[in-house]
Amino acid sequence: MLKKIAILFLLAPVITLAVNLGGYYEIQTRVTEDGVWQLFEPSHRFELKLYSSPWNNTEGFFKLHGELSRLQDNDAERVLREYTLLEGHLKYRWEKHFEVKLFTRQNSYWFPQVFELVNSDKMTGDGNSQGIRTDFWNLGPVHGVGIYSDFSGSTGEDASVLNINVPFWDNRIKIGSTAGRKDWGETTSDYNSFVAGDAYLSLGRIIKPLSSLGNIDITGQLVQSRVAGESDSTDDIAWLAEIRQLKLGPIELQASYHHYGADFRSYLSNQFDTDQKYNEDGLYLKSLYFFPTKAINLTASYSETRAPENRTVHITDINPEKTNREVFGEAYIEWVYDIKTRFYYKYYRGWDSNYGDYKTYPSIFGELSVENNLAKIRSQVKVKDIGTPYQIIATGVELNVNITDDLKLYARAINAMERYESRQTVFIQLRYDRFQPAEIFLEFGNPGDSDNDLTNDDDFVSESANHGVNKQVKLFVKVYF
Repeated sequence: MLKKIAILFLLAPVITLAVNLGGYYEIQTRVTEDGVWQLFEPSHRFELKLYSSPWNNTEGFFKLHGELSRLQDNDAERVLREYTLLEGHLKYRWEKHFEVKLFTRQNSYWFPQVFELVNSDKMTGDGNSQGIRTDFWNLGPVHGVGIYSDFSGSTGEDASVLNINVPFWDNRIKIGSTAGRKDWGETTSDYNSFVAGDAYLSLGRIIKPLSSLGNIDITGQLVQSRVAGESDSTDDIAWLAEIRQLKLGPIELQASYHHYGADFRSYLSNQFDTDQKYNEDGLYLKSLYFFPTKAINLTASYSETRAPENRTVHITDINPEKTNREVFGEAYIEWVYDIKTRFYYKYYRGWDSNYGDYKTYPSIFGELSVENNLAKIRSQVKVKDIGTPYQIIATGVELNVNITDDLKLYARAINAMERYESRQTVFIQLRYDRFQPAEIFLEFGNPGDSDNDLTNDDDFVSESANHGVNKQVKLFVKVYF
């Protein structure tokens, strides 16, 4: 019901009073690995954006996507026809105090947090949610955000979040609170919720004699959760304390400690749901050294977590606590002529359930990049999990060249040499911009195999990965309007 109401409100002002129309049309064909060129059976994609502001401080927007393709799974008999309302919203803003947004299929869930209690992906219902967001400020000293999300296509699931902050003394001191709840809708007691309180103070800006040591920002948060169907627990608490921007000359220090109870859960968070970060204690220390008058930064950090192997139950004699440690050191240097280098060493030692023992997994990494007005090249070498059966020696290169004012070349490649095999991935793109507002692209390979910082992309540089070069060529034209 909420989705129908949202669409009704969105379409009425946009269609009748639209002042801005945009989008693109794209036609794509490709040669696949089997050598078949699907020239006469291309893919067609269309995106339409409509924006309207019929009255002061009001805004209507929606985006529609259409696709027609016989390239679905390389099966010419399987025709994809898809027409989708990607996202839309209706917004009203009163400059003095608040903004209200009614939205559908739009990720409008972000707000600042001490640690992850609410994750935007968890609020979207696989991209099909709709809801209401209200941001408010200058209500006395109070400002914050309230969000309600309905997961369309689900069995009545919805979620709500309220975040309130009260700053004092020109933001030197802040106190806040966050409450969240996810309902599954089957019974009135079938929900997970949490209530959090947090505090922040900038000690260096409060006590003048300490200002020479930096801002000395101190943050703390305490959270209690409630899980559906579980009895009251004494270990449903999570808390974190952190200090940042403590400076000792050219050295900046950061430290934090956290405790996440064994029964603490937030099903609006990846961290405290699928990632199982509950039932854990952890320490983090970090230092940064900035060389005076030199573009050289040194970073060193140490982290330690203690948690049982089975995090879903409490620590016992048959589920003892395990300790994982990581030491990290990095040097970043900017040289003359736009030459930049980066090196790091990472040492990890922790419990490996595959062996039933503690194992060590060190890694070393180096990067060199050179840039000028015509081109940028970045090369990397990484040796991951040195001396173990999972060792990978990965090399990667990324190239971005302005061949002419209208012709651009972008390419990246990775070679991952494992113990028993060597795998490669390549992505090359030529872009021609001569006929604006159209762009012509010629591509080889799959961009998703190497799009996360080359050799640091764990999708490809991983012992569990087994894919190589995606041997396909795409040609497509994208026209903007």
